Amino acid sequence: MTKFSKNHLQKHLAAFLLLLVPCAIYLFVYLLPLGSIMSLSVDNSEMSNRFTHFNAYVGSVDQNEKAAALIQDIGAMSVREQGEMARMLNQEISGFRSLFLNTAKNVERIEKNYTALTAFDKRWAEDKYWDVLESNTSPYTMRHLAKAIGVSYDVSGHLTVKPGEDIYLRIMLRTLMISLQVTILTLLIGYPLAYVVANGSARLGSFVMMVVLLSFWTSILVRTVAWVILLQTSGLINNLFISLGFIAEPIQLIFNRFGAIVAMTHVLLPFAIIPMINVMRTIPPAQKDASRSLGAGVAETFIRVYFPQSLRGVTLGGGTVFILALGFYVTPALTGGPNDQMLSFYIAEFIKKHLNWGMAAALSMLLLFSVILLLSIYAALRYAMTRKRSTL
Repeated sequence: MTKFSKNHLQKHLAAFLLLLVPCAIYLFVYLLPLGSIMSLSVDNSEMSNRFTHFNAYVGSVDQNEKAAALIQDIGAMSVREQGEMARMLNQEISGFRSLFLNTAKNVERIEKNYTALTAFDKRWAEDKYWDVLESNTSPYTMRHLAKAIGVSYDVSGHLTVKPGEDIYLRIMLRTLMISLQVTILTLLIGYPLAYVVANGSARLGSFVMMVVLLSFWTSILVRTVAWVILLQTSGLINNLFISLGFIAEPIQLIFNRFGAIVAMTHVLLPFAIIPMINVMRTIPPAQKDASRSLGAGVAETFIRVYFPQSLRGVTLGGGTVFILALGFYVTPALTGGPNDQMLSFYIAEFIKKHLNWGMAAALSMLLLFSVILLLSIYAALRYAMTRKRSTL
């Protein structure tokens, strides 16, 4: 083997090793957790594994066999497992928890037949409880994803759409609207500030940049709580407006959509400003001088020469703010009202309050696929515009 081929091979090996580390980090930090979330959204193994005997009689017309198998499965569970199954079944039908736990406490005294089971509690004669048990015999389920997109399964197992069940789709739409409003505000406020940093005097630019970085380095929780203090009815802003005679009594500026958007805009503003500064600094000042020398005014030079070249920074900053706003939890939770909470709030609720990891994972997938859909639409529009310009 020649010296040249050995060096060539060593370079390829070094490049492979250098790529191996970030690829491994990407796999373990991003892809594996994402795969775990996807599996949790359809996982039903915990429930199906607890009803092994009952699963064998699903579809049977003999109610005594099904009742006997159910009683046997309940008796084989530990107290912790009985409580866990009761909680999971109660997520399907309210009231199932008390029925299941009462049956579990007295399972040794109940004869293994349908008559004895319904005599113990007449609710066992209702088909809806048996339908829920039979629908959870598979180790995989689509009920969480179906609930997330506003559909449900009827008794025969077919998907149906009922009025009012699209609550999480409406919350997703609210999340998108709030994120869009915050993005627009951050760009409107951030563009002039970025322009000052990139094109203003050194002293003014340094001062603005220092203020932006100080805000960026301050904890999100601290900034959010500061807005709660400022915007409350007895806060600084209301007291200032009253002293100036603008209002006669305090107005509600917090725990509503206004408070959530104001606080989120402040928190996310640096993420819009910094990308725009970086792009604006790459625009040669000579282009503006050339435009002015050809007779264009200040406004025309800005609109026709400077602004189009800065749009890349606007796109980067706006996209970053929009994606970050979609997953915001702390700020809207502290500053918004009940009708202003975003999808991340309900994901946290299912995890912390209801211990329903499947539903939390399904809502996470709804958020993920919504982002992927938006990015796909943006990429398609950009591709179409590029092709259109190339044909002109």
